[in-house]
Amino acid sequence: EVRPVSDEGLMTMLSMPSPGSSPCADLSVGSSASTDTKAGADECEVVFSEGLDQIVDALSAASENVYMDGDACALLRDLRTYMREDMNVEVSDRRLVRAARLLKISAASHGRSKVDPIDCLLLQHMSWRLPEQRAAVREWIWDNLTPGGSNGGSTAVASCRILLGGLRREVIEVVRRTSGCVTGDSGARPADVGAIGSLRNEVSSLKEVLQSSAAGLARHIELLKESEDHLWLDPDEARAARQLLLPRALAASDSIGRALADAHALELALSTDHSSSIPNDVRLSVIETLWDDAADQEINFTDEELSIGMKDAKKKYDADTFRKWKRARKKANK
Repeated sequence: EVRPVSDEGLMTMLSMPSPGSSPCADLSVGSSASTDTKAGADECEVVFSEGLDQIVDALSAASENVYMDGDACALLRDLRTYMREDMNVEVSDRRLVRAARLLKISAASHGRSKVDPIDCLLLQHMSWRLPEQRAAVREWIWDNLTPGGSNGGSTAVASCRILLGGLRREVIEVVRRTSGCVTGDSGARPADVGAIGSLRNEVSSLKEVLQSSAAGLARHIELLKESEDHLWLDPDEARAARQLLLPRALAASDSIGRALADAHALELALSTDHSSSIPNDVRLSVIETLWDDAADQEINFTDEELSIGMKDAKKKYDADTFRKWKRARKKANK
């Protein structure tokens, strides 16, 4: 019995430069190919004009230099899990490897060196077994495509917010003991100064994660805006995806931007750089008022946004934002 590759093994396999490549998958034969390889390619029985054959050769070669990052690999892994557990469809390792190769060729077709979320829209055509399953697969992909996890990217934002809030609480506790001192120059205990240094490093690391997420979302937003120019997507399909996914990406980008600004402010509040250092006697109060956790959880919707229908709002917003929209509309109608 041949068992499927584990989730961990699948992540490793998909991140390989050219998993599962073959003459038939490439649809081309290089000039330096062996006789056996040429014979295998001939068995594919695919006939191209000379010009198209050169294009396919170039795309096949370019795809070797395209990589799939952790988010793209995780999307394929989670799609396999969804198909197995919710649709009772077992997606084979071979099909996933072929899908990964197609995504790389899609990225290479647009001159990109990595598979982007927009390329993963193609997965809706490669995962279902029965035609009636296609709509459910497409919905799942739409719900999980925004960088940052499920629910339109809100998962990553929520996780970062939890970490940032926890770090601030620890910082407040230590800074209160040191009376605002972060260097030890004013008599703070070395253990507390060391703890502040460790917390400062954690805040800096979280800020780097948020910066990377912000950059990924910015890239995703630009590609969504140009989605109708995607060579592999039907224009109507690309337009529908943009209308649904662009508002989600913009909302996630705004949330990530606020979290990034707060992380940077907390980092500055702990800085030992004299040019930007805060006086010890006000440092604690500054840190305590950097942001309001309760206020950050609410969103100020416009009157126009509150006037749209329930169905349209559910399509427009991720799950967390949709719940906040319902609360805000309920308050407005009182």
